Amino acid sequence: MRPDVLAMNRFYKTPMGAAASWLIHKRLAPMWSAPTAPLYGLGYALPFLELESIAHQAATIGETSTLPQFALMPAAQGVFHWPNMQQSSTTLVDEYHLPIADSSVERMLIVHAIEHCDRPAHLFREIWRVLAPGGQVIAVVPNRRRTWSALDKTPFGHGQPYSRNQLSALMSDQMLPAEKWDTALMVPPLFWPGTARLMRFTEQSLHSLGKNMGGALLVSARKQVYGALMETKPKVRTRTQPALNPLPRTSLQNGSTTSAVESAPSGLSNQPDRTDLSKPM
Repeated sequence: MRPDVLAMNRFYKTPMGAAASWLIHKRLAPMWSAPTAPLYGLGYALPFLELESIAHQAATIGETSTLPQFALMPAAQGVFHWPNMQQSSTTLVDEYHLPIADSSVERMLIVHAIEHCDRPAHLFREIWRVLAPGGQVIAVVPNRRRTWSALDKTPFGHGQPYSRNQLSALMSDQMLPAEKWDTALMVPPLFWPGTARLMRFTEQSLHSLGKNMGGALLVSARKQVYGALMETKPKVRTRTQPALNPLPRTSLQNGSTTSAVESAPSGLSNQPDRTDLSKPM
């Protein structure tokens, strides 16, 4: 069952949801190779787009330029206005047919989308279409080996979880070879008082014990464009046929004759004799 946009919004408004988005964004920030390019979020990526906008404003203090961000929300999930006090940057889309031109996106973040779609290969093929050559996509999915994917009290407990090998193979099959990966959310979702604070203070130390211990799996990939091979016409081998030389004709000059047998090559001496009928018998 796919949670709707209101259920996800309520979770990320809680202290645990705010801590989860902050910890995931902390792992996402060093994975981006072009942090100044516009960012597209597919699924429910609003908390991460807000944190990315705050980080960009802090890095460009005194500059008037802003980083464009767009939220693409699947129709089965729902959509609402974002940002609250500005012109809306969200749109309702069909994840298999994105309203974006070919090769026009440099960065895309996918959160709470892959685990809920029934055709993940088609989704990644559509993402490959809209990405520019060398464009980067980061997918955030529940880690199937951790308790975050087993408890349905959070958005990470719904849909199909993935392991690192499964997600990397799925992306590589659609010409999106994985280049980086990481995890976040080391502390299980306990829902105890003070769990959000515990998550923030113990994340780094637990991450150093094992990289695959996080409940959220992050995989980064780039669009690969393979060059087309030039078609070469196969060489046509002509078979030479042996040439047959005709036999010389009999010459009749001054009453003398030359038979075909005498003038023929030695290899054709078995030809029948031709009798000169001009002489009387």
